[in-house]
Amino acid sequence: MSGLGIRQLARSDDPTTIAVDGSTTVVGATTGPAAPAQPSVPARRDTTVFPGFDGLRAIAAILVLIVHTGFMTTLTLQTRFGPYVARAEIGVAVFFLISGFLLYRPSVARHFALADQGGGQDIPDAGGFWIRRFMRIVPLYWLVFVISLVVITDKMIVANVKGLAECLLFLQGYQPAWALQGLTQAWTLDVEVAFYLFVPLFAWLLGRRVRSPRIQLLRELTGVAALYLVGTLVHWRMIGHAHGWTAGWPAWLPVWWDLFSLGMFLAVVSAWYGRQGRHPRWSTLPGSGTVCWLLAAVCYWIASNKIGLPRWPIYQATVRTDLGKHLFYGLFGFFLLLPAVFGPQRRGIVRRFLASRVMTFLGSISYGIYLWHQTVIDVVMERSGWKLWQVGFVPLFSVVFVVTVLLSTLTYYLVERPCQNLARGWARQWKNRARRRPLTVAATRLARLARPREPEPEPDHAVPAQPVGPTAAPTTGPSGARHAAGSGANPLAGPADGTTPWAGVAATGPSVGLFDQTTVPVLAETDTPDKMTREGG
Repeated sequence: MSGLGIRQLARSDDPTTIAVDGSTTVVGATTGPAAPAQPSVPARRDTTVFPGFDGLRAIAAILVLIVHTGFMTTLTLQTRFGPYVARAEIGVAVFFLISGFLLYRPSVARHFALADQGGGQDIPDAGGFWIRRFMRIVPLYWLVFVISLVVITDKMIVANVKGLAECLLFLQGYQPAWALQGLTQAWTLDVEVAFYLFVPLFAWLLGRRVRSPRIQLLRELTGVAALYLVGTLVHWRMIGHAHGWTAGWPAWLPVWWDLFSLGMFLAVVSAWYGRQGRHPRWSTLPGSGTVCWLLAAVCYWIASNKIGLPRWPIYQATVRTDLGKHLFYGLFGFFLLLPAVFGPQRRGIVRRFLASRVMTFLGSISYGIYLWHQTVIDVVMERSGWKLWQVGFVPLFSVVFVVTVLLSTLTYYLVERPCQNLARGWARQWKNRARRRPLTVAATRLARLARPREPEPEPDHAVPAQPVGPTAAPTTGPSGARHAAGSGANPLAGPADGTTPWAGVAATGPSVGLFDQTTVPVLAETDTPDKMTREGG
């Protein structure tokens, strides 16, 4: 459900490569003596691309489609394949790991690039990030929600304006009384949106003091490990709470930190190898991708048969079942992602399968599949005359899959792609505005410093001190010259009582400066001359 805007950049050893640090923003201090000129040495760029992630999104979306259609048929409750069909909900965990990897990797790549340049401070482009995420998630969700509300009103259970607001603002999963309304699968979007708000903050904390690459690697790994442990602890403490603000614990982001942090761990390791332009040795061995997927299959089998998870979609969680579910769902997603993260992406059956045209296409419309499929299931069951738990899996799945893909393709080209194009333009404007802001501040300070000073009055023509403020009147000295109050003072020196010289002074009067401006904006106290940004790409 998440995307990563990337630009193709050919490389001799692997044509499917890209510059992931093209939008790097680095803020460095300009105070102190200038560093001696160093020979120009081109920095190694992280040019790793991940063509298999669309295929991973397709797998996750199809798994969710299987679990929801399977429960409507005889497959889940009446066959020996039922436990495996019920565990297809594992696709949600795969989505969370994908988001953790793709959304955090650009940040950690910037951190390592900054460390290679000698360190400094990294400021994430949170505004542009949130613009892209909003346009990626919200427009299509609102469209599907409104259409579903009209088509299957009786199943949406949105009774009033309050319930409508809870669904549209991604709040419906936070309390049990709110959860059974709207699109039932949309509770995961509550978690995703909370993660979007969290990622820039986490990246900022770990990028505040970037030093050497190895210290930064240790810091990144420690941060991700702490996130996993805290998430597991919070999850353990909240299991079984049925009252109070924690009653809706499945939708709270900290409960899912363990799954997101697994994807973020892969992002850290991937960025570390990417800055060196190489792959882990094991990932270059023949059959490495197949071995990873066999390990993922083992985790799926354990989750289906060995930890006591029921076939019913709604059940009372216990500590053993829910912690076991998170552990093996996370490991399944971890091993499923490994071949797409590491290794030459044109080698091996698994990697070629993930990057195939069919999987890439299904992955590109996977968000639409995720949003549309439950509405399609309800409409098909109502119009076809099929009965719950009496219809076969193959006919229902086939009809639902075809209709969902058609709808998802239509909305992808009419809604998703135009919104993503708009988001890229708006995010670029936001970044350009942020890049110009420090230059504007510096230019304003230069204009103030360049103001000509009026000559100091002679001692025998000293002007008595006058009050400063809107009521201060001009005075006339013995020589007949008119002086404004305080006109002979140093414009950068504070008054004798130590107060801020610019407090309460509106910059609306005429001035003659470096840029011959008629107005000079007042600087905020937090503006400093060393807030200078350097944009790449």
